[in-house]
Amino acid sequence: MSSSAVFTFSLSVMGALCFAATPVEKSGTCPTFTRVQAPASDNWGQFPNKPSPATDYPVNTYQNWITAAQSINCIQVSAGLKAQLWASEEMPGNIMYLQDITWDERGRLWAVEPKSYPNTLRNASGSVTDQKFTGGADRIVIMEDVNGDGIMDNFKVFRDGLNMPQSLVIVNGGVVAAMGEYVAYFPNNNDTSGTPQILFSGMGPTGTYDTHGGINSLMFGLDNWIYGHTGYNSCTANPGGMDCSGGRVWRFHHTALGHAKTEFQVWSTGPANAHGITQTEDGQIFQSGATGTPHILHAAVQDGASIDIRTPNAGSPKEVYYPLSGDRYLWEGSTAKDSHGWYTSGSTAVSGLHIYTARLLPPKYWSRMAFTCEGASKLCNQDSLVEFGSTWKAVRLPGPDRSNLIAATDSWFAPIEAKTGPDGAVWVLDWNNYLFLHNPASPSGAGGAWENSLRVKKSCRIYRVVPQDGKVDAVPNLANATTDQLIAQLGNSNMFWRLTAQRLLIAKGYTADVGDKLKTILNTDKGVDTMGYNGRVTHALWTLQGMGRFDMASESATWDPILKKLLAHPAAGVRRNVLRAMPRTAASGQSISDACSVNDVSPHVRLQALVALSELPTKVNGVTMQNAFMNIDGATGTAAKAATAAGVTAGTGCTPTLEPGTPYTTQLGAPKNEASQPRNDLKFMPVAGGLRLIANGQLPSGSLTLTDLQGRLVFQSAYSKESATWTKSQATGLQQPVVVWSFRGVDGTYLSGRVTSFSGK
Repeated sequence: MSSSAVFTFSLSVMGALCFAATPVEKSGTCPTFTRVQAPASDNWGQFPNKPSPATDYPVNTYQNWITAAQSINCIQVSAGLKAQLWASEEMPGNIMYLQDITWDERGRLWAVEPKSYPNTLRNASGSVTDQKFTGGADRIVIMEDVNGDGIMDNFKVFRDGLNMPQSLVIVNGGVVAAMGEYVAYFPNNNDTSGTPQILFSGMGPTGTYDTHGGINSLMFGLDNWIYGHTGYNSCTANPGGMDCSGGRVWRFHHTALGHAKTEFQVWSTGPANAHGITQTEDGQIFQSGATGTPHILHAAVQDGASIDIRTPNAGSPKEVYYPLSGDRYLWEGSTAKDSHGWYTSGSTAVSGLHIYTARLLPPKYWSRMAFTCEGASKLCNQDSLVEFGSTWKAVRLPGPDRSNLIAATDSWFAPIEAKTGPDGAVWVLDWNNYLFLHNPASPSGAGGAWENSLRVKKSCRIYRVVPQDGKVDAVPNLANATTDQLIAQLGNSNMFWRLTAQRLLIAKGYTADVGDKLKTILNTDKGVDTMGYNGRVTHALWTLQGMGRFDMASESATWDPILKKLLAHPAAGVRRNVLRAMPRTAASGQSISDACSVNDVSPHVRLQALVALSELPTKVNGVTMQNAFMNIDGATGTAAKAATAAGVTAGTGCTPTLEPGTPYTTQLGAPKNEASQPRNDLKFMPVAGGLRLIANGQLPSGSLTLTDLQGRLVFQSAYSKESATWTKSQATGLQQPVVVWSFRGVDGTYLSGRVTSFSGK
């Protein structure tokens, strides 16, 4: 089969299929499963952990396989949501074993399909090969819902004949894929791959090797770098002299992708068995580990170790999953259950860490819900992110929100990742393979993996998790968008489209007209959404940075004053990002000092100010930081270490002055008569000069505080769930059109946000 052949299929020409032209959802009950005897040659008796608990099923048996239309009836999602089947093996293309998905500027889904995984690098006839771009059994594919009915109906093969592509990211003019020991670029010639180019090699062992420990999780960062992850394999060559071996998050620029020079940097170190990178809407980097290691870590600063942010439950390990299926074959992890019947451990194959970055799902998800998938336990977990000093804590929400994002009783359900899609839904990639595990105690096959007949690789499903009403956001097509249309998308409520518009604007190149329009955004937009962000300003900032404007000495007189002014922007996410994007010059250092950024009300801004100061060629003298701020993570914590690196000393410190914000109405999404409905139904009503708190018995008992942008307390009240009353029901005399609120429940619940619309002074 030619590696450049393109195959296109459409439902209109495929004949009768079992799916109607409407989204496939639950239509009945989950079927009764039967047990199938495993072949004796598979040697199941040596597997370290039998289905949990082992007495549930006859030894050496497994559950029968069922169709996609049956399996969706076995799926459970978090309260208020529902699952829809978008694609399966019964649709065009006969997809199987997809391992990573992403989308292009037209909203089309791209995926890698490494059929060879995990046993070795093989060609189409099954023979071992070390070829890169020809003779293999794997491919990169494109899928699309042409008529908008919620079902994939167009399928193309972009490139076949590959060996072990495991992740991909869309770039201008093509695709970058992680495959084996290589990071490769595939030019896109009208949906056909041009001649590939190897960007980096030696990113893992050569030839046949343990495929599970390879490079993975490519991601286009807010800062215009491409990020990647390495499993436990070591690098045979270190690009740029940087160690890219096990557990490291790295990033790169490359001249082949339009950058002025090729650069490779290590961002952070983490657990050696690693799969999953994600970012918040203000570009903070998180990573995950797999086997018995932390499932969510915060890479707070470059060149540092990632911080485990999981919160332990009383009497339980930090990693707690709630499987619906007991038919789980695990490598590590306890099979014990707690008093609720939940497994007290079971982390063995964590993958695909992702933070939700749209506004379609309920507010509790907005840029604060992290998903990690556990294919061996048949689920995707969800953790709520809570600010904790200069880093975060990952906590389980109480009550019905404690559930997983998605789980199934069908033991073939094997989710590998969950991502925010271009329509605002969460897209879940289901390997649909009973044997999710890579290698038991005594691997018998090539590639360090157990060779077993249950690696049938005959099926794969893609689900969308959407609100109960089934509505999703409109999906624009930016393939031929004008400059003005792209600039307008910088304010889209979905970070995917903001980031895509940013990427496409940078590719178009800088002109004075574009510069003036982006400059206007930076100078005039003072909006703050309920999460403390302003996506429009943030992405305009990084668009200009990607165009090289801030580093041009000839234009410093234009940009330095604008960047300095942004250090007082009411959105903490903007202040943090201008500290990342501004050039490392003496003028920037003086701006940071003048703006008093090291004493910002936001600990995440303070940390970034310290990092920026530490990266200057010459230290700024005389900068002092409030002692409580310096020690917010403890005397030896991240903030204290960053202060030492920046040469900042403890003292009284200055107090920053921030600009007042204006309502960011495009992202609030609240009912018209409510100023805010950020999370967990905590509601405020505008009244003369302030806000009225709404009684709500669903809210746990706890205390509410409101502060101004300088962190000064302006209102405090307590709530009783039993009586559904507040000790103070109205906050009046508020002096600014933005207040920061936080609620701490007696059960450990922590909620926070901003109110950007009330009848103030």
